[in-house]
Amino acid sequence: MDPISLALGVGGIAMSAIGGFGAAGVSKQISQVSQNEVGLEEQVNMQKQNAMELSSRRQQTEIMRNSQRQRAQATAAATTQGAQFGSGLQGGLAGVTDQSTYNALGVNQNTQTGNNIFGLDYGISQDKSQIAGLQGQQATDQGIASLGGALTSSAGTIGKLSQGVGSFGNIGNSLFGGGSPSGYGTGK
Repeated sequence: MDPISLALGVGGIAMSAIGGFGAAGVSKQISQVSQNEVGLEEQVNMQKQNAMELSSRRQQTEIMRNSQRQRAQATAAATTQGAQFGSGLQGGLAGVTDQSTYNALGVNQNTQTGNNIFGLDYGISQDKSQIAGLQGQQATDQGIASLGGALTSSAGTIGKLSQGVGSFGNIGNSLFGGGSPSGYGTGK
């Protein structure tokens, strides 16, 4: 084989190796960026959950304030009318209590639903992170497979290279064994 063909064959193998390892490295970097992105999404979801819970506590506090205000207004109105000891006042106060309990229950149910959604989002984020890691590994494996394919397809060139090196003096025998059974030079 002529020296130009050998040089091109060796260059092609080297480029395949460099490209395969480079692609694997970039794939790992992409995987890491994807995992970082998932981590940031989780942090955003945690902040949203904190905001939801804070809003829920504020709503609960407002419900209690409104209940106290309505009870005080009902008691004041009954007292003004001289009915503070009547059953009408007790019925009105019970209605205020029932309504505030109902409102508080609604807030609690909405908060629980929100917490369930955030839990599901967290699970989805974990799955995305795992997928990103697997995709990085898959790309690395594909790069290695591509490199293996390039080496396999270049086996003939590599074989001819070893023969070609032998034509430049006795270098081939020193490097590649000169055909001895042990695989190394015969020492002659």
